[in-house]
Amino acid sequence: MRSLLLPLLIVSVVGSSPSTQTQSKTLDAYVIDVEGGEATLFVSPSGESMLVDTGWAGFDGRDADRIAVVARQAGISQIDYLLVTHFHADHMGGAGQLAARLPVRRFIDHGTTVDRGGSAQAAFQAYADVRRHGLHVEARPGDTVPITGLDVRIIAAGGSVLRSPLEGAGALNPLCGAFTFQGPEITNRAGDAEDSRSASLSIAYGAFRTIIMGDLTWNKEHDLMCPNNNVGAVDVYLVSHHGSETSGSEALVHALRPRLAIMNNGPRKGGAIQTFQILSVSPGLEDLWQNHYSIPGGERHNRPEPFIANLEDGGSAAGRTQPPAVHTGAANWIKLSAQADGSFTVSNSRTGYTKRYAAQK
Repeated sequence: MRSLLLPLLIVSVVGSSPSTQTQSKTLDAYVIDVEGGEATLFVSPSGESMLVDTGWAGFDGRDADRIAVVARQAGISQIDYLLVTHFHADHMGGAGQLAARLPVRRFIDHGTTVDRGGSAQAAFQAYADVRRHGLHVEARPGDTVPITGLDVRIIAAGGSVLRSPLEGAGALNPLCGAFTFQGPEITNRAGDAEDSRSASLSIAYGAFRTIIMGDLTWNKEHDLMCPNNNVGAVDVYLVSHHGSETSGSEALVHALRPRLAIMNNGPRKGGAIQTFQILSVSPGLEDLWQNHYSIPGGERHNRPEPFIANLEDGGSAAGRTQPPAVHTGAANWIKLSAQADGSFTVSNSRTGYTKRYAAQK
């Protein structure tokens, strides 16, 4: 096991000094709306911060602004760890704009892009130009991120997956026997080259556990979860790949046995019908929360409005029309707050609706 222990250094376009973090008794996670990209801010009980992905570039800094708003809400004035799951524009694109708003201390990712082509290379180079001014480490499965009070483990990165079980995990996964690989070439388990190299994390605080997968592919989930479930069970599943149908297999989701799922989808990105169906029959799942009303999911699959952070037109779910292609204004988020005893609450910033989930006995 390797600890990704990096010395302190701040990279920021505007320059800043380290902030004094506010300690709390909860692990807080803010699932931020970046219109179908991904950005999730974790704030530890010690006040340390880890942002997973940055959303898109462009749109006059829309996604960086949204992250900065949530960071202020969380009492955070710097990012201690920025973990970029993989090198697609919706996951790393906003890094430069974010660094102009918040100091970024350390960068963690799977190294370099395997995507070819002018636009993919240009997007990666823009991120690498930000990263090279700070402290950077390439993640490997089994590595730990040293955040005080938490157990943060890399479970997949760079196309490799965890081979030794986490504590309490390692049992045979009975769902592997019925696993069906996706795509015309079932031997090509990589699928999308960058998605399959996503860095994925297990995060534990006392008795509480959650997991965030980036865009790790359906086929690569088999390598992680079969024949043995080396990850174990979680309380909250931060839904893979925005809820796209190319991730989130039964062998992953049902084996994790989450009590709760939170989907960082966009109105037209992710939120696939197949994902709703797999979640709906996941053993022990109590609720699904969504960052957006899913247009593909429609009335049949979307959760009731209190569980959805963004409704687009501000009206009821019924009769919803297509949303504008790009939203540049304020956005709502979902907040998860976990206690060390395993209990947690989830709230919707749009409505203030909050639900508490008691610790399991």
